[in-house]
Amino acid sequence: MIVITGGAGFIGSNLVKLLNNIGFTDIIVVDSLEKENKFANLDGAVITDFINYKKGTSYIYEALKHYEVEVIFHLGANTDVLVKNGDVMLEQNFEHSKFWVNFAIEKNADFIYSSSSAVYGNSKKCIPHHDFEHPLNPYAFSKLLFDNYIRKLFRENKDVTRIVGYRFFNVFGLGEFHKGKNASIPYRFFRFIKDDGIIELFNEDIKRDYVFVEDVCRVLYTTWQDKRIPSGIYNLGSGDPIAHIEIAKIVIQTMQEQRYTDASKDYDYYIKLVPLPIELKDRFQFFTKAEDIPYWVSQITQSVREKIKKYIEELCRRSSEW
Repeated sequence: MIVITGGAGFIGSNLVKLLNNIGFTDIIVVDSLEKENKFANLDGAVITDFINYKKGTSYIYEALKHYEVEVIFHLGANTDVLVKNGDVMLEQNFEHSKFWVNFAIEKNADFIYSSSSAVYGNSKKCIPHHDFEHPLNPYAFSKLLFDNYIRKLFRENKDVTRIVGYRFFNVFGLGEFHKGKNASIPYRFFRFIKDDGIIELFNEDIKRDYVFVEDVCRVLYTTWQDKRIPSGIYNLGSGDPIAHIEIAKIVIQTMQEQRYTDASKDYDYYIKLVPLPIELKDRFQFFTKAEDIPYWVSQITQSVREKIKKYIEELCRRSSEW
């Protein structure tokens, strides 16, 4: 049995579909469908059970304890970087994560979980080491706190079970329509053009590492299947950061090629520079680049610009659905 927390969310639902395509259907999704239309992410998916995480960890434990669980993909989290309430983040991202890793240990199941590049803040280096971890908001702090909890488990007993954490960089791809302001920049820029006819772009030098959601899921699957991959905390990005202005141009050009927008207009027509809100100045990542990427990740997460373009092409084709 495969357990996927956050299985109805952006990355989780893509993982469910990948596993289905390979032939796995013994899947338990742990999530909530409180957000309107989130269920659409699982349209066509085949799963064994769905557990509402909001019923609490005691309920989850009772619902799962009789299953023979082989792997837990822990992808469920509150990813809203604008949340200021640290208690909310600690409860949802730290306490729940501790429950899941300890449940995996009890079941002797592989535990593969999502951390975040947000833990690096505006460090000049994005390397999984204490010296470079400087979270800027409660979300990032909650993720780092759990990473350090895992490090403590490694120090105490490395053979307890296989635990692999990935610090996701900026993930984009189908299935993020419900994420609002926390959706990826390629998706948000597409929606800006679709809804308002113009992209509002912060007038700052912003350059970040992006990774395609299908590549993320392939890495997760590979990690489960390849038992040679050791326990550890790794970066999951492309290692090829892209400036926001370049993404805006890719989005505009692709929408023009798809005859979604007027091809006679230049980039400046579709871009409006706006100031970064003062309240974000000290909580905003201006540069990220995944470094020390393990070889099994780097083989998968290449050609990110081409994948952004293909993603926008797909959004253009599907735009009538929204």
